[in-house]
Amino acid sequence: MIRLLLCALLTLWVGGCALKKPSSPAVSENIAPFLKGAPPPLGEKEKSRLYADFLQKRYTPWLLNEVNATAETASWAVRHYGKKELYGENRLPLQKERWRRWIENADYSSLNSLKRRAVTVYPCSLRLFPTDRPIFYDPSLDGEGYPFDYNQNSAVKAFTPLIVSHMSRDGGWAFVQTPFALGWLKMRDIAFVTQEQTGRVMKMPMVTVLKEGAPIYDGKQNFLFYAKTATIFPLLGEEDGFYRILVPKKRERSLKLEESLLPISWAVRMPVSMSASNIGSIAKRLLGEPYGWGGVAMDRDCSAMTRDFFAPFGIWLPRNSKKQAEVGEVTELKGLPEKEKERLIIEKGVPFRTLLHLPGHIMLYVGSVGEKVYVMHNIWGVKMREDRRYIIGRAVISTLYLGKDLPDVDPEALLIRRVDSMNRVAP
Repeated sequence: MIRLLLCALLTLWVGGCALKKPSSPAVSENIAPFLKGAPPPLGEKEKSRLYADFLQKRYTPWLLNEVNATAETASWAVRHYGKKELYGENRLPLQKERWRRWIENADYSSLNSLKRRAVTVYPCSLRLFPTDRPIFYDPSLDGEGYPFDYNQNSAVKAFTPLIVSHMSRDGGWAFVQTPFALGWLKMRDIAFVTQEQTGRVMKMPMVTVLKEGAPIYDGKQNFLFYAKTATIFPLLGEEDGFYRILVPKKRERSLKLEESLLPISWAVRMPVSMSASNIGSIAKRLLGEPYGWGGVAMDRDCSAMTRDFFAPFGIWLPRNSKKQAEVGEVTELKGLPEKEKERLIIEKGVPFRTLLHLPGHIMLYVGSVGEKVYVMHNIWGVKMREDRRYIIGRAVISTLYLGKDLPDVDPEALLIRRVDSMNRVAP
């Protein structure tokens, strides 16, 4: 009897302690309450202007005669990471011999020796060095190790235009310029294109995928790959509830364009109207999706999420957060009191058209409730005291006080303390 009583008391004590554990940060994945604050859609003239700019930037690699870089700028990562203490996938210091082989294989002395236009035939990873091997800082530190692979520059969607500078010495990789970054892609993931093919594609209307992870097939219904939201395909027409699209296939080293069908419910013609319903439809696809530094595992980081949000509307954003924060009309917020920052954001910001920036992070302003600003962002976690992290690891909606409810949060790391600018990317 006494033993049972002690067990019951112990259970109550443990339960009571459990109730005192810190709650998780207040986040949401429900965009619906904010859609009523969406502004009217862009006018046709402004929509057309932004889309023309989008296409111009998307097709930049096909309009170049060579990669727009010098050997020095192309090899910046060698100098930058060569000074760091690096670790490999085994959590041990990176072997110097392995590092030396990567640099030798990159053969930057051959920059622009090939100068051929190409396209990605699969979703793939743009790497800083010609290897799949990851580069980490000390993985024993919070906020380091997976997914922070510093060899990962960006995920690249299928059917992305490229210009190829040269190949690695072993022939397995190509140094390329995408519409948004330089880096290394596997040769197996790209195909060379002809001038006739680029001319044809550049004149065609486009559709963009809405369904996250949509399976894409060739003309014979052979599976090709899964397409992320904001993957773009040339449009041939519509037929019985399907879009007739062109998909990329590789024949030896060259591109073969094949006709395929994509359910209309999975995609939209570009540029889609920036209506509240369309905003909600796209945001729902992005919310809850896992965080992926630089597109690790084909997941999104903060700037990839904002980029993919705006792409279906025909609005181009650069790839990294710092450059995204320079687009459009910029308002400085650095050094202002917290309440003044929120007041200015609510006064000058336009929901779903305004970005908020802080060092290393970018967020989409979705509206306000009372005097509180709300943002949609893909975030790794909240910094706690003693350099620990509370992992969120996905796209969420939150206030700028995310994590304030956690007892060990570092107050200086709160979003509201660090947000330093806002910018409207569309009128």
